[in-house]
Amino acid sequence: MDTKEPVTPPKEKRDRWDKIQIVMQPIGGLITALTIALVSYYGSAYLNNKQNNEAKISLYTQLMSSREQAESALRKDMFNSILGTILKDSHSLDENILQLELLAYNFHESLNLMPLFVYLNRKIDDEKSVPEREAFRKRLYKMAGDVISKQISSLEGAASRETMFITFPSDSSLLKPGSSKDLVMDWKDSKVFYDTIRVGNTKNVYKRVVFFKAVASNVDKKSINVRLDIETSTNNKFTNMVTQEFTIDYFQFPMIDNTRLSNDMRCAVVMRDFDFPNFIEVDILYFPGSHSSLKEKPYYDDVVKKLLMDQQANQ
Repeated sequence: MDTKEPVTPPKEKRDRWDKIQIVMQPIGGLITALTIALVSYYGSAYLNNKQNNEAKISLYTQLMSSREQAESALRKDMFNSILGTILKDSHSLDENILQLELLAYNFHESLNLMPLFVYLNRKIDDEKSVPEREAFRKRLYKMAGDVISKQISSLEGAASRETMFITFPSDSSLLKPGSSKDLVMDWKDSKVFYDTIRVGNTKNVYKRVVFFKAVASNVDKKSINVRLDIETSTNNKFTNMVTQEFTIDYFQFPMIDNTRLSNDMRCAVVMRDFDFPNFIEVDILYFPGSHSSLKEKPYYDDVVKKLLMDQQANQ
């Protein structure tokens, strides 16, 4: 009887790729595990750090909000007390000027204090003592100049400024102080300002030509009547013309008393010096409306236009 020998299948030969696969399988599992562990660790650390930063920002915001509310309440009480004191006739002129100093140096960015300056300037005219009258007026002018300087400093970096020196007519020396008569003038000059707005890939260049004309001046009131014609061109194409006629003296404050232009820009004229019969120093300021006073709110269409431009710029 014949016996059959079992047939053994031939042994498969493994090439080097199979060997590499065998070696890499446990290493791949280890790398995967390490990757998952590292991602979990750093992801958890990132989330914890983000939560800590958000908590710090929230705490800082709450502290700043509480501080602003406390300061607003203090300033409100201070404003009501000082304003009530100024409008009472029972106090001396020296005390009223002191109260205005407190108001001017604390609220000059949010209130139009020009009426109070004019009111006290009229009260100074009623002072019988000439030396005291001159001392009070000098003090009032210095306070107004300090406020103007503070506001111009606040606009530094955002505003363009041009200075003009208006000369008096040759026969102005014949005018006698105390007559309160307007001196007719015909002094002209112009200044140019630029600003650029990008909307997507489009760049709009706004050119403002400010034509300044001095019409008359009053030596006793230290004021000057002016006419302002502001011509606007966009990409060298004429857009519009804005005309303003007004009187300026030491009590015009640029962040509050200004001319509103298109694209939410402002143009202000302030008088820095009235040196009769030599010259009148005037500054012309051109700045964005975002840097105007707190009481100057932008128009609704200006806000919508700016939001649309920002959205197109980010696309």
